[in-house]
Amino acid sequence: MEGFSLVVVVAGRGRRTGGSTPKQYRRLGGRMLWEWSALLAEKLFAGGVISDAVFVAPAGDEPLFSGKLSGYSFPFSVTSGGAERNDSVLNGLQCAKGEYVLVHDGARPFADEALCRRITASVTGRKGIVPLLPVTDALKKEEAGTLRPFPREGLFLTQTPQGFPREKLEQVLRSHGKGARDEGEAWIRAGHELGSVEGDRRNMKITWPEDFDLGESRFRRTFRTGIGYDIHPLVPGRRFVLGGVFFPDFPLGFQGHSDGDPLVHAFCDAILGGAGLGDIGTLYPASDRKYKNIQSLLLLEDAARRVLSAGWSLEWADCVVIAQEPRLSSRLQEMVKTMGNALPSGWKNRVHLKAKSGEGEGAVGNCCSVVCHVVATLSIRELERDVLPEKA
Repeated sequence: MEGFSLVVVVAGRGRRTGGSTPKQYRRLGGRMLWEWSALLAEKLFAGGVISDAVFVAPAGDEPLFSGKLSGYSFPFSVTSGGAERNDSVLNGLQCAKGEYVLVHDGARPFADEALCRRITASVTGRKGIVPLLPVTDALKKEEAGTLRPFPREGLFLTQTPQGFPREKLEQVLRSHGKGARDEGEAWIRAGHELGSVEGDRRNMKITWPEDFDLGESRFRRTFRTGIGYDIHPLVPGRRFVLGGVFFPDFPLGFQGHSDGDPLVHAFCDAILGGAGLGDIGTLYPASDRKYKNIQSLLLLEDAARRVLSAGWSLEWADCVVIAQEPRLSSRLQEMVKTMGNALPSGWKNRVHLKAKSGEGEGAVGNCCSVVCHVVATLSIRELERDVLPEKA
């Protein structure tokens, strides 16, 4: 396959950041650190920059990565890391399908499409490319216990991703990669030409504990509101399931392709609408027989996963059920708990439910239907991309 593959290396232990959780699994801007590289892969694939992505994960954690990545739209594979970085990159290269590769450190969450395009535009079959930034700080070097000034002219900081022809990089890492601190170092050792493009000062690496605080300062929180509405007729011969709770003593049930639960359907539409991900009629159409009589809570679980994978979090959901019969007040908390159990763990205790009577008016008041409304407030952590001006 021609084109570029993105190889993301996230198999390290990250001891310098401290704490009991490896740094790639710690949260930054509402996502695990490594997930920002998945978001980068999504943008690069959509923009035609890459054809696939490979994630090199800690051994044993491959299912976690595969599960998370299944919510994205780019082709991916997951492989395990090796004893050293060089081994991990080799494992990733063997899974990559592109003629060229972008090798990226998953501890750099802020790499963007513009940087990747500068690299891919400069790589050739003989020349590798790394992003560089000139050293701007005053330098000192310790010699025999004494600090002495050291010139910064001609010194550069190296970033990732780094671009290379894939097969030649494999050969280089097998012959000259042991102990190399990055792929560019091994490339130079092997005697190949290494070029550069301008790096991006926003493309910081998360290394020390305070880097997480610095990284968090790059985000702003955006709020959106989604509205869900559903109405289902009441008919004989169907189960009355509301908010995932079965009412066995009520003689009527909801007409619908699934179990007909209007409260759960309204909940799905509210969170999907807030995240801009469509509605249940589009995602789970009545024309698809696999949803025939399906438990609506399963639809809520899937909708919530989609919303979470898009980076959104539920802040609060206020729900209203309008029904003449049966009486619901004694089971409201059971419905809240049941729906809450279908949501991601971080969304617990964020659902409120009220019941209103039809007051004997219209179809609801005549016990012919039940109406449900849900308003959901969602939030997302977004990068402040204008912290530094874009290069022309």
